[in-house]
Amino acid sequence: MVILAPYSAPAQPIPNQKSKIYNPMPLPNTRRFFVAPEILRDEQVRLINPELVHQLGRVLRLTPGDRVLLLDGQGMAAEVEVTSIGRDIVTGAILRREPAGGEPPANLTLYLPLIRSERFEWALQKCVELGARRLTPTHCARSLAADRTDARKLERWRRIVREAAEQSCRGVLPGLSDPLAFDAAVEAAAGADLPLLLWEGQAPFLRSVLRAYGKGWAGSAIHILSGPEGGLTPDELTHARERGIIPVSLGARILRAETAPIAAAAMVLYETGEAGLPLPSA
Repeated sequence: MVILAPYSAPAQPIPNQKSKIYNPMPLPNTRRFFVAPEILRDEQVRLINPELVHQLGRVLRLTPGDRVLLLDGQGMAAEVEVTSIGRDIVTGAILRREPAGGEPPANLTLYLPLIRSERFEWALQKCVELGARRLTPTHCARSLAADRTDARKLERWRRIVREAAEQSCRGVLPGLSDPLAFDAAVEAAAGADLPLLLWEGQAPFLRSVLRAYGKGWAGSAIHILSGPEGGLTPDELTHARERGIIPVSLGARILRAETAPIAAAAMVLYETGEAGLPLPSA
C-alpha cells in the first residue's frame, strides 16, 4: 500500500510575532474546538464559555504555553497558544491562521427520520463524522408521538453535532435545522441539484444515479430523504416523486432506520470524490 503525504499549506505567522520562533506541531483532535467567529477577529483570544473553559482547564488540564486549534465554523482555523487559564476565562494568542480543511466537495444534506432518541442521536453523530453539511430531523407519517422534539432535545442534538465535528476534524460546523414535517422536507429537498429518497422497493441503485449525474460535484447540493421504522408510506413516496425527488435503492438488504442514512452518506461521499482529498489541518 502506498501512502501519500497530505499537502499542508505553509504556516502564516502573525505579523507582530515575527521575532518569536514558531514551531508548528500536530494537535490531537481533543484540542479542536468550534467557537464564535468574532472570537478569532483579533490576535488575542478571550474564551469565557463556561463549558469550554471547564474543558480546557479542568478536563484537559492545559497550562500556559499549550496549544489548541480554534475553528470559526465557517472553514477557517487558528492555532492558539494559551497564555492564562482562570476559573472563568482562558486567554491566548493566535500563532497562525489557515483553511481548516476536512470538508468533502459535495454539499450533503440528510433528512433524518425522527425515531427513538438513542438511535436518532447515533445516526446524527455518525452522519456528521462522515461529512454531512446539514441535518434536518423529519416527522414522517410513521414517526411515533414519543419521537417528537422539544427545545431541550434540540440543544442536546446541537451539542452532539458540535462534538462529533470536533472529533472528526471537520472544518465547517454542520447545521442542524429545526424539525420539519415530511411534506415540508420534500419541498426543501426539491430545490437541490440532486434530490434523492431512500426506498426499499423497486428503484435504481444509488451508485447508478450518482454516476449518471455528470455535472461535477464541487459545491453540488445533494439532499437525501430517509424513512423511519416501518418505512415511508406509498403516499409519501408519491408526493416526493411528484416534486421531482428520485427514489434510490441501497441494495437487496433492508437496513434499520438509523443505518440507512449513514450507509447512504458513506456511498455519496465516496462516489463524489471524498477519497484522496488532503487531510484537515492539525
